[in-house]
Amino acid sequence: MAKLNDGQNPARTFAGIVIPPELKTYHYYNLYFASLLVACLITLPAVVQPAFLKDVINIPKEQSGSINSGLQNMGQIAWLLFTGAAGILSDKVGRRRLVIAGFLISGIFYVLFGYTKDICLLMGVEGLGGQIVATYVIRFLIGIGIILTFPQIGTMCADYSYPPDRGKAMAYQGITISIGSMIVFGGLTQVAKSAGLMSLFYIAGAACLIGILISVFGLVDRMPKEKASKISMKELYKIVTKSIPLKVSYVVTVILRVDILIIATYIIVWMVYAADKMGMSPVKATASGGIMLLIMSVVTLFAWPPIGILLDKWGRTPVILLSIASTSLGYFLIAATENPFSLPMYFYLSLIGIGFSAATTGASALTADASPKHLLGSIMGGMNALQSIGTLVFLQAGGIMLDEFGYWSPFLMKGIVNTACGVWVLKVRKGIPFTPKQESMPAR
Repeated sequence: MAKLNDGQNPARTFAGIVIPPELKTYHYYNLYFASLLVACLITLPAVVQPAFLKDVINIPKEQSGSINSGLQNMGQIAWLLFTGAAGILSDKVGRRRLVIAGFLISGIFYVLFGYTKDICLLMGVEGLGGQIVATYVIRFLIGIGIILTFPQIGTMCADYSYPPDRGKAMAYQGITISIGSMIVFGGLTQVAKSAGLMSLFYIAGAACLIGILISVFGLVDRMPKEKASKISMKELYKIVTKSIPLKVSYVVTVILRVDILIIATYIIVWMVYAADKMGMSPVKATASGGIMLLIMSVVTLFAWPPIGILLDKWGRTPVILLSIASTSLGYFLIAATENPFSLPMYFYLSLIGIGFSAATTGASALTADASPKHLLGSIMGGMNALQSIGTLVFLQAGGIMLDEFGYWSPFLMKGIVNTACGVWVLKVRKGIPFTPKQESMPAR
């Protein structure tokens, strides 16, 4: 537990989180609202890409899995190349500056994404291959914007909280992710149905503008006085490999952080290409998939408060283990399903949504607990970089398997991998202390 002071200065709190003396309540509102905006930006490509590629770029059906996966992976390649460096940079220049730059880059290229084909035609690129390459490049640049925002906001949640409250702080960020998913899956898919896909690219640009204003006027950095020394990836690797908690958080991140992308990408792709059998258009099938994913997000939203409490009361490891079991079961059940529009799919997706949220939040809290405070951004940046490796591998493998074996195969693969991860965490769990490092904090 964190050390308490003498109690002469009762602590201010935000939703049960003790507020450090140098912060104000409005900083937390702005931080979590910025997180909500980023959650929408991260989720949006999974919704717009299948219909955009099919109806605007006109990709062939037999390549839908690999091309959709490849496009999603452009963002992950950006994460792999730059997230670790961004984390190290955030320890030196602060998180806030990177968040502002990230919103700016994302806003510009989200709007340009919607005009990909028009830009190609203006440049004389009329062939399908050239237009696909252009979508890949723009998606890569959006990915750069995202890595400057989302990981830094997660690190700021750790900066803004003391260890006894860190599970709740991370869970509140998870709530914003769920709400962002609800907005995209439930609201923006319906907007696209009535106003067209292009409207979503404009909305993304507007969200980024709001994010810039919030970051400039409503956020501050809270970082240790001890400045981060220059650290290489090799040195970072040594720190992580000597710590069982950090190894667990890194492995869980690599394997489970891809789960929402797996679900959002392949469920929507499955529905878009099963639409003809159901007498639906691709956009209507996307809207139906959005409703299903919306229900998953609503269920996950209500699960967040218990997740935060259990992380602080039970400890990080038990919650991680239970959540891995939940995702594995959900994947196996989906793999055995023939109709993507069937009612049981709502339950299966909810199992994965809750499990994903608890496991990844637990891993982030575990990382914040076990990291040297002046290197928190660097170590979390390394964790986020590894996330992109898992996403690249599982999304691309899933896309290939979908094209070769059928829509059930990516889900079966992921269920097996998640189960193996859970068995390993169970084996090493005794090396993870329940109590995080002590840190001085005001009395409640």
